[in-house]
Amino acid sequence: MTRYVTFVIALLIMAGCSPVAEQKDRTPVMRLYSRAVADSFSIFIHLPADYNQEQSGKYPVAYLLDANLYFDIMAVTLNKYAAVGLAPEVILVGIGYKDFAAMDSLRSRDDTYPVAIPEYEMSTSGGADKFLSFIHDELMPAIDRQYRTDTSKRVLMGHSLGGYFTAYTLYRDITGTSTGFNGYIAASPSLHYNHYYLPGQLKAAPVKDSGAAKVKAYFAFGGQEEPEAGDSVTLPLQATMTQLSAFISQKQSAAVTYQGDIYSNLGHMDTQLPAFIKGLQWILPAEE
Repeated sequence: MTRYVTFVIALLIMAGCSPVAEQKDRTPVMRLYSRAVADSFSIFIHLPADYNQEQSGKYPVAYLLDANLYFDIMAVTLNKYAAVGLAPEVILVGIGYKDFAAMDSLRSRDDTYPVAIPEYEMSTSGGADKFLSFIHDELMPAIDRQYRTDTSKRVLMGHSLGGYFTAYTLYRDITGTSTGFNGYIAASPSLHYNHYYLPGQLKAAPVKDSGAAKVKAYFAFGGQEEPEAGDSVTLPLQATMTQLSAFISQKQSAAVTYQGDIYSNLGHMDTQLPAFIKGLQWILPAEE
């Protein structure tokens, strides 16, 4: 927890020194009540630099989880990288909570499925299906009404538990659920959750109709990641990555194109920004 707080402070310092922080008063933000979750979410929007000049152009949309923590620094990075051609021009939609404290307590409710086993001592969990319904049925239509979106190019990005939700949404996608996404970026997803429940589901998953459009999935881990404290079942990182690649690759010809990376010198709290940028570069290449 101390390392997590230190990382948060470092991100806030970087965001506070950035151009986006200076422009915060003109960044569109809305509070959106979700019938599916029975709670309200803070939605942060960052538009491409040329959005207002290109009156007819439509843009891909990148949906970013845990926005109270990652939105400002991700918007800054996209600005700089897109300006020099190193990142695609996207509408960045951050899904957050009332404040950071609320995010810290509620993300386990929204990012996980099924309900956590008792040893995790989570006060609330298992709501990923409701959260996905909010994103697909309530948030996406609201964004598409207000902005010029390319509905064929939507990417979901998440880290840690947010990465787990991203992987779970991919699982729902390749087994036939309409998610609205064609790309998934999971940075250090918490695949150990409930003793590797999700990798087991991916391994056994039936593949959706081969006539459906393929999606792209990019997963990244840090080579310095440590086993989760208190988890009685722990696989070595390389084994987790190998299994994940094998499970998803089994579906690759029909449902998904997969790429995975291990950033050898990074830890669990270091992978999100490089994974998000590299994933976007791969899913939404410039030539498209």
